[in-house]
Amino acid sequence: MAIGGYNQLPLISLDTQLGTEAYKFQSARAALYAYLSATKIKTLYVPNYICDSIFPALKSLTVEVKFYSVNEQLLPVNCPELTEKSDSRILLVNYFGLLNEQIKMLTAVKPELFIVDNSQALFCEHIEGTTSIYSPRKFLGIPDGGLLRTEIKINMPEARYDASENVGHLLLRAAGDVQAGYARFLDAEQMLECFIPKKISVISAHLIKCADLNTIKEKRRRNYKILYNKFRTLNQLQLPINDHVPLCYPLKLELNVTSICRELIDNAIYLPRYWSSQHSGSVGKGMFENTLFLPVDERISTTELLQLVKLIRTKL
Repeated sequence: MAIGGYNQLPLISLDTQLGTEAYKFQSARAALYAYLSATKIKTLYVPNYICDSIFPALKSLTVEVKFYSVNEQLLPVNCPELTEKSDSRILLVNYFGLLNEQIKMLTAVKPELFIVDNSQALFCEHIEGTTSIYSPRKFLGIPDGGLLRTEIKINMPEARYDASENVGHLLLRAAGDVQAGYARFLDAEQMLECFIPKKISVISAHLIKCADLNTIKEKRRRNYKILYNKFRTLNQLQLPINDHVPLCYPLKLELNVTSICRELIDNAIYLPRYWSSQHSGSVGKGMFENTLFLPVDERISTTELLQLVKLIRTKL
């Protein structure tokens, strides 16, 4: 304990616990690298709709990548059947945190053969027997972080990630200077491209303790339900929320959304695009080209959400 000296940010610890049984790394891709390195996996089956950020780590480990297709409901079309002694694994992506029940069914028979990518599903419970990976910084205001749940023993690295120079975007965003913060955000993301595992930073570990997870979950569910009801007749992708805590509300339309995204930026509305990749199949390309990934996080009020709905409808 330190007493006196310079001041600190007025952050109140709620003693929030997240991933108490998980190995804690600086990023989800570092967590994946650590698992594959420890298990000497030779082949990884990957859906043909996924973020390219995992591939440098796979290449570094000389893991062979084999793609399988997903259907319009973002579920495997031709998921391979592996034996229990296989040196291969199947990566399942819990898209937008909305496929919890489907993934439980897919992994029920041989859970040890599956890696569940819960990067977009922070609050999805770990399925016993599987390996699961989480990316809490997609849901929380933290500069780094990746969680790994597995029954395999992982030797943690000695080095800890230093996030002291990568929190500027969080502070600028909190102060309302979104544009200045965006450049810092890109710099922070670039720093995380290094997949060599390190322990989660002390900054992120502390910020997690200050997060009100119950409020975050409640508001994300509420906001998703509002958008689900408002766009039910327009959305080409019907993924009900059930009891899930979603990353966003994917609004899939019958048109290319690039121009709409540009117009929304003019109104200070910034939407991500998931994902532009040479590995994407027809479903993945359609998701990138035709889908608005609308925010549902706890910072958005009901009034702001309804304004967003009105704005989008005027542009359709």
